Amino acid sequence: MSKRTKRTILILGVVYAVATLILNNVLQTAIGGFMMTLSFLALVVAIVSAIYYIIKYSIKQFIYNRKNRKSIE
Repeated sequence: MSKRTKRTILILGVVYAVATLILNNVLQTAIGGFMMTLSFLALVVAIVSAIYYIIKYSIKQFIYNRKNRKSIE
């Protein structure tokens, strides 16, 4: 991913966060509540995905280490 794309995604994320904050906390609109729900669901998906990839990597590393130990002995 290029530097420009990363910067664009970061700017869009900040704009989304500010718009959500203003619409939900300041104006207390239904759209702000919906955006907060989307943000919460995205956070849950990100946490579950991170845990999944950590476990997946750990299992691959464990299998790799076990195969290497057998070949050394």
